[in-house]
Amino acid sequence: MPNLSSFTMMLTPDMWIFFALLGVFLLSRYLLRNDIAKKEHKSREKNKRKETFFYLWILWLAALYVFAAYFEIDFLSQMATLCISLFIVYIISLLIHRKILLLYGEEVEVSWQKYFKKWYKVSLFSLFVNVVSFFIWVFLCIEIFELNTLIQIWGLWAWILAFMWFTAPVWALDMIAWIILLQSANYESGNVFYIYELDRYVWLKSISLTEVKLIDLRTWNPMLFRPSKFRDLTVKNLSLGIVGKTGKVLRHVDIKVWYHIKKDDLTLLCHEAFDTLQVDMLDPESTNYFWEEPYRELLIENFWDYAVEYKFFYTVSSPFYIFKAERILNEYLLKLQQEKNIYFSTPDLLELQKKESI
Repeated sequence: MPNLSSFTMMLTPDMWIFFALLGVFLLSRYLLRNDIAKKEHKSREKNKRKETFFYLWILWLAALYVFAAYFEIDFLSQMATLCISLFIVYIISLLIHRKILLLYGEEVEVSWQKYFKKWYKVSLFSLFVNVVSFFIWVFLCIEIFELNTLIQIWGLWAWILAFMWFTAPVWALDMIAWIILLQSANYESGNVFYIYELDRYVWLKSISLTEVKLIDLRTWNPMLFRPSKFRDLTVKNLSLGIVGKTGKVLRHVDIKVWYHIKKDDLTLLCHEAFDTLQVDMLDPESTNYFWEEPYRELLIENFWDYAVEYKFFYTVSSPFYIFKAERILNEYLLKLQQEKNIYFSTPDLLELQKKESI
């Protein structure tokens, strides 16, 4: 049964060390969250549920340690100390990662959203921090569980190596692919790609050891791939080595019309729609998705049985805006079609109309 000496354990150096670690953990996390909120202007209202869960977890961990100390359950107290120690190392490493990103990264803005783009140095220094953190975790395990003999220490390392060996099929391929992606100039974060297998346009937000984060340019939904899976995809770099808002991209709209429609009339329609769009988009309150010195040209692409296929080429100010620009241009083209009584169609539709008339 617990006696008076059990209560005095509340004032032992171990207890003070535990709660000191707890204080360091809370302070590190506070500094990290404040830095992110200050640099990225993120509202804390969205994270109230996460904050509540976090503080409940801290209270549960502290109560577990007090319970273990009161009933002299050494294993539970050691596990509680290990958990808080590991989380301290984790939070401090995140804080260091954050400082590395601010120091060596580049703050860019894409569609009014700010983020820090990672360069090669950021990934290299972050890898070094992760390696150091891993060895600190191993050292903490040895100290907290008092593994004093070589047999115990080598047993711990044997367990770690065995775990890494059996899980190698999961992480080894991703590590190799991650290194290859970092070394390649084609896969810089911020570049826009077309993925042939998925028929999607995406921009590359970040590459890490565990995931490649992409943003779908059509829906702006995030997409996650393992590095090894992403490396196997067939992609085309639309940024052409230029990132951010400075990359001019050539786009086109497919147009199919009747044979009796003159090319000059269709050219006039497309140019007028584009020029009107250019004037409207120069409004200071709007974002100009199109190049300041526009390129526009209508070319004959193919001859079908019942229609001529044209391609109207134009330039976009950045690959980030290819879908936004396309939607806006389509609105102006549709409006001019109705005004000039020149309607775009398809060979299939025209063939169907002919058969119905027969």
